Amino acid sequence: MAASPRSPSTFAVLDPEALLAPHTHHLIQIRQQVGVPTAHWTTLYERLLLDFAAFVQMLPASEAHHHREAGGLLRHCLDTTLRALTIRRGVLLPAGAGTEQLAEKQDVWTYATATAALLHDLGKPVVDQAVTLFGADGRPLGRWNPLAGPMPAPATYAVEFIRGRRYRLHPRLPPMLVQFIVPSVGLEWISSDLDVFEAWLATISGGDSELAGELGRIVRQADGASVSGDLASSVSAAPATRQGPRPLGERLGIALRHLIDAQSLPLNRPGAAGWVFDEDLWLVSKRVLDALREELARESGGGGLPRNERLMDELQQSGIVAPNGDRAIWTATIELGEWRQRLTMLRVPLARLWTDPASRPPAAEGRAIPETGIAVEGEPGVSVAMPVQVASATDKRSPAFTETTEVELGDQATESVCTGPDQEIASGPAPLEDDFLHWISDGVRSGRLKVNTVDARVHVTEEGLLLVSPGIFRDYAGVDGWAAAQKKLQKLKRHLKTPEGTNIWTYRVSGERKSSAQLKGLLFPNASALFGLRLPEPNPHLALAKPLNHTEAAADGS
Repeated sequence: MAASPRSPSTFAVLDPEALLAPHTHHLIQIRQQVGVPTAHWTTLYERLLLDFAAFVQMLPASEAHHHREAGGLLRHCLDTTLRALTIRRGVLLPAGAGTEQLAEKQDVWTYATATAALLHDLGKPVVDQAVTLFGADGRPLGRWNPLAGPMPAPATYAVEFIRGRRYRLHPRLPPMLVQFIVPSVGLEWISSDLDVFEAWLATISGGDSELAGELGRIVRQADGASVSGDLASSVSAAPATRQGPRPLGERLGIALRHLIDAQSLPLNRPGAAGWVFDEDLWLVSKRVLDALREELARESGGGGLPRNERLMDELQQSGIVAPNGDRAIWTATIELGEWRQRLTMLRVPLARLWTDPASRPPAAEGRAIPETGIAVEGEPGVSVAMPVQVASATDKRSPAFTETTEVELGDQATESVCTGPDQEIASGPAPLEDDFLHWISDGVRSGRLKVNTVDARVHVTEEGLLLVSPGIFRDYAGVDGWAAAQKKLQKLKRHLKTPEGTNIWTYRVSGERKSSAQLKGLLFPNASALFGLRLPEPNPHLALAKPLNHTEAAADGS
């Protein structure tokens, strides 16, 4: 670690009372919302809040997004807890219960709400941050392991964010840390009611939203409101002091870096959203502007979003993008080996988003060739025929699952639609009603989920989109949760059933040494519309074990 015990970025391990002192206004309101006798407050809530503060100390909630200041994690989680308790007052739990049961279960559901909201980001110190401890004499004590308990005192510590971290892992970790935060009497109380316990576990593990139910919805809504409130306002070093609305240009810079750091905008490969060359980040203009609008919509609840033209103006006026004459748009050809694409782009100096060179994304092996003259804003890039680097039929890693293709993009020429193991599938926003469907859409869009390769869980077929089961559900929900995830998806009735009325389709795989090779899974017709994705051509090496005729498909009604 670069930090030393004398560095301004190091902090002393403090008593929880000192850590909570600046947040008295939150604590008073939380106590008012729970409305329990003093003895219950002291035993269940005060101990909970003290132990949580002792655990998270002055850690930030994020590196460059919401609540990123020292102590931001504590501030965010207290704010989320207060917001969740406020929302909970307007929600009857358990849903559908009679008056007597509602009164009987009121306090335990409130406690479940408070603890779930407080714990929701507790996994960040485990997988997102590296905390180095120093003894009272300044000697390095090594890296803090949150799974072993709170930081020792007296000590100092320095925090760094882990490069290449897995952004979607931290919501699943609070159950591994709960014993350090929630009093044993509180855990016993929550687990005494299995309905409460099931919803609470699902909520704090970032799991099945159906099992989490209203409790999960309350915490997600409160978390989103806390994030939105912080991103929309400037915050000084004092946790409770605000300096007014944050300018749109600043919000765009924060959102853009977050999208790239979280790998929501993939970089440096054919079909990506952007490429790093020398000291600049070249971004596909329309795709990135659409992603920024979606991010602002999530932060603000969706209302009053500026048009892309306004976003370009703000990006240019705030100095986030390098101007091309008096405009923000560039036309450039990206070269990566044999892959070439002419695109309309935004050019962002790396130093504008990442002041620390060590935190910047790596450079791509290739180059951007900007064209002379001024591009017309909003003009789509022009697609050219290009050779795609593919695996041959004898390549054991990917036998004949890819092909060379000429890309014709038309109005969507700012996005690439090449088929191949490393090619991204372009997409638009998908109004999906299920977390798993969102996960599929986001995974395909970002390139995290492979499509049409030999080891892919997702394949395009003549009949629709095949999700390989149980593999895709195990990737999503783990060995213990895959069956419930698949069952939940089947209840949506968005998939196509076989002529026999079953859910699982069987495909023969050609090009394999074993002629009996098969893939089985759920089949989704009209997948482009359902997932909001523009998909490649069907995998030519898959064929239904029993062909489906059009009459049967129409009669199924899926």
